[in-house]
Amino acid sequence: MKIAILCNDRLGLPAMQYLLQQQQLVVAVGTSDRVSETTLLLEKQCDSVLVPFQVFAKNNLETTLTAWLKLHQPDVVFVKTFPWKIPATVLSIPTGGFINFHYAPLPAFRGSNPLFWMIRNRESSGAVTVHQMDEHLDTGDILFTKEVPIYPEASFGMLIAQLAYVGLELTTTLLQGLVDKTLAPKKQIGSQVKWYSQPETRDLFIDWKTMTSLDVRALVKACNPWQKGARTSNKGWVFGITDVSLSFVPVEPNTHPGTVIALDASNGLIIACADGKSIKIEVIYCEEGYFSGQKMTQFGLRKGEKLE
Repeated sequence: MKIAILCNDRLGLPAMQYLLQQQQLVVAVGTSDRVSETTLLLEKQCDSVLVPFQVFAKNNLETTLTAWLKLHQPDVVFVKTFPWKIPATVLSIPTGGFINFHYAPLPAFRGSNPLFWMIRNRESSGAVTVHQMDEHLDTGDILFTKEVPIYPEASFGMLIAQLAYVGLELTTTLLQGLVDKTLAPKKQIGSQVKWYSQPETRDLFIDWKTMTSLDVRALVKACNPWQKGARTSNKGWVFGITDVSLSFVPVEPNTHPGTVIALDASNGLIIACADGKSIKIEVIYCEEGYFSGQKMTQFGLRKGEKLE
């Protein structure tokens, strides 16, 4: 069996490393032209085992993918995150088609950034779903799924690490199924379908008027590290809240959500939330760098002021 791989994110790196160590199994690796640290790591891994590495551009994807497949003639292509839709004309070129690793439950979390939404929505579990690709996005028959717990303190980056190693585990399961010819594809359940778009700028801002302390924590975790934190502002100055913890500092009745109720060395930076509870700002990010919450006094924040 010969495998080609498309990979664009560190979610796929543990499985990539494993597959490249299997002699003569991987015949080619491709990624997108979105230059990143992941791209450099992938190229280095491929060079070390003499596996051809190619960078694809969106504007000629169909032509270059077709040529790539005809050159290397893989039996199947594993897709471990890729930013663009695979053209329908290309999907049938390998006899085994394209098999995608989707790092969320399907069909409940279709879309290109389900990790953000799973954490933001305070889901108690996620999953890695392995499915055959078809002409639509995230709609192909499911080969298998493994559930993954999402802990309340899990950040976006922590969940990536967790899902990446489950992806490695399912890679070995998939290989065995392909060899044994025991894969049993199942149709996705239509009643469970939900699509999540890429988060927009407004999705990354804390709405102090409506969000509970648990909601604020979830949004902050969902934005760390890929957005450097959830966004908020004070007197027109926008900054990121990178890490928080639930606080037991009491909130006085009629305190407006977003109000700074403590800002000192003993308490740190404590903010009132919409549920009448408070949250402690552990780390903030701004253009000047990362700082502990209590150091916000250096930027002019004072007790009694409101975040927006």
